[in-house]
Amino acid sequence: MTSFLTEVLITAGKLETMNLNEKIAEIQKEITKLKYDVQNFMDDNYIEFTSKLTKDQHLVSKGEKLFEELNELQKKIDDQVKIELSGSTKELKTLSQALKESNMMLQLSNQLLTLHKCIKSVKNSEEEKRYVDAACTLCEMQMILYNPQSDLRDLDMFTAIEEEHLNLYTSFLTNTSSLLRERICWTGVEDKDTNVITLSVKDQFDDMQELIQGLHRIDNLSSYQHKFANTLMDHIINPIINDDCSVYVVNEKVFTIEILNKKKSPSYKSVLYNLELLFKFLHQHFNVITHDDKTFLQEIKPHLLDRLSASLTTNCISRIVPTSSADVKNFTPIVQAIYDFQYFLVKIGFITSEELFLTEYTNNIDKLFIERICQDLLAKARIIMKKDLHDCITYEPQEPLVFTKDACDHDNMKIDAKLSDKAFQLPRCQISKSAKETLDIARSILDEACSSSDSYALRLFYTCRNVFEMYSGLVPEHHRKFLETIPQQVAVFHNNCMYLAHHLLTLGHEYRDKLPESLKTYNLAFADQILILRNVGSTYFLEHMKYQRNIIFDILKESGLSALGQSPELQPNTERALRQCIRQLELLKTVWLDVLPVNIYCRAVGCIMNSMVEDLITRIVSVEDIPADVATDLGTLFNMIVKRAPMIFPEPQEIHQHVRKWEKFLELIKVLGASLKEIEVRWGGGKGPLAHKFTASQVKQLIRALFQNTERRSNLLASIK
Repeated sequence: MTSFLTEVLITAGKLETMNLNEKIAEIQKEITKLKYDVQNFMDDNYIEFTSKLTKDQHLVSKGEKLFEELNELQKKIDDQVKIELSGSTKELKTLSQALKESNMMLQLSNQLLTLHKCIKSVKNSEEEKRYVDAACTLCEMQMILYNPQSDLRDLDMFTAIEEEHLNLYTSFLTNTSSLLRERICWTGVEDKDTNVITLSVKDQFDDMQELIQGLHRIDNLSSYQHKFANTLMDHIINPIINDDCSVYVVNEKVFTIEILNKKKSPSYKSVLYNLELLFKFLHQHFNVITHDDKTFLQEIKPHLLDRLSASLTTNCISRIVPTSSADVKNFTPIVQAIYDFQYFLVKIGFITSEELFLTEYTNNIDKLFIERICQDLLAKARIIMKKDLHDCITYEPQEPLVFTKDACDHDNMKIDAKLSDKAFQLPRCQISKSAKETLDIARSILDEACSSSDSYALRLFYTCRNVFEMYSGLVPEHHRKFLETIPQQVAVFHNNCMYLAHHLLTLGHEYRDKLPESLKTYNLAFADQILILRNVGSTYFLEHMKYQRNIIFDILKESGLSALGQSPELQPNTERALRQCIRQLELLKTVWLDVLPVNIYCRAVGCIMNSMVEDLITRIVSVEDIPADVATDLGTLFNMIVKRAPMIFPEPQEIHQHVRKWEKFLELIKVLGASLKEIEVRWGGGKGPLAHKFTASQVKQLIRALFQNTERRSNLLASIK
């Protein structure tokens, strides 16, 4: 019985296989015919562009029918394979492979027909103003064309269909964007000279939501929203916050802002009122759904909120932060107005209750108050420091500190006070009024800190330090041109730095016991600022001394002293150059003597004069031959310097204390007018005054230059060792 059933099944399987074979051959023939029909149709429409408006429906129907028959055949083959699961015949495998190839051909044909339907659908949807449907169809076409599992790219006509899709997409984007601009109109944004900006929403159109959703479907709405938000911020919100302006709405459709005065800042009430009016207008006209219950107004938030918050806090709220303790109490209504504005934005759905972007700012009003006070103090100090340096006053030394004649330490040991009455005194000098004002504002800051809370007092103390730090950096930079070229101003700046540093020595100790108790644990001192101020003042003054010294060196280079011995007479410009050097030093006396402390003046001018004298000595000593007439003329000119140079100092007789080479210069003058005998006497066997100022080689060089080669000269040269 079993063998009989098996033979029946095998016979039935063979018959079924024969039927399948015939059916597949028939379907393959129909698919091939359909493929060529579809290819011809697509070529006509997308390559030759001949009109085929009715044939496509017939081909679609035919393709769908064949697709159903293929599915039926696939099911039968699967059933047949299951019956003969123990050993499928090669013929069934071949039939299955042929069916898969036919299925692929049929899928490509169906994809081409679907693309054609999409193209017609896009055009029809646009004509019927169904922009969302058109956008969805364009997205469907894109998925079919760029499906990585599809073989459409292998077809010759793929490029033509791809171009058609691109043209449809570009046309759709251009048309919808243009239509949206007709419905949402800006005026005045391109005209830099206009003071009136308007945002209009046209009420004769009811397709704005369709257009917006259509742009969203093709993923192009975000760029439009970004541009819209930037225009809104730049041309409406910023003027509302920064400028005196008039804001009004016409017929509920046109929002208008007219800038009245760009130099006048509006009140905070005006700013918040106008911003609320703007967002009411936006909520009324832009609360349209884009997707997933998201509105257009909500979706411009990422492009707008940060800039709105920064501008509102920096350019409006920061202006009204209280600047005194009394103002802090009156700030409560302002905080409430800010809260009301934020909750209005929550109510219209622009932000959520977790996004109250101004709350953190207003909750820290005490911190803002301190920040504002400190900023104002530094701004006031900055204005003071930019004042002219030459607007001066004379600083007089304070009363000297009184020391007891006897002082006792902790072991009751008597110690004599040996300090001078002038110890710890700043000498009389001229300082800028701005330097005194800088010290005054620093003292006022510390006075305020003494009566303030701990945190506020600490912040004020460091603000005081910042004032002096600012002086070290700002003043040299702001007055750089004058400090490099004008001797009076660089001297005054030097005095200013020393004046401030002098008072900083005791400023910290003076206020230490007056500040709040908790601050006493901090190292409230200005020691580092003292060093910085002294260094800055000294550096600029020393640089200017080098500048003055180089002026004299340049004059001496042109004096003709380098050409001594080349002519039997002294060049005419030598006398002119030496007199010019003295006049330059006398000019420094005029601008420095009453400005600098006397000791600083003497050291500075003495240093410059010493460089001049040393240069003169070096030039004379290095000459190989000095004619007698030239030596006499040089002695005369140098005596002119000896006569005028001491008068540059307050105490002329003390010139040798300030000009180290002065005695050597006097000795040189004596040598220029001396005989060999006199030189021998002044040399004194290496112990005379000449030997104390000049080396043996220098003296020999002078003798060779001044005297002819005689036996007496040779004997003297031999004796000098």
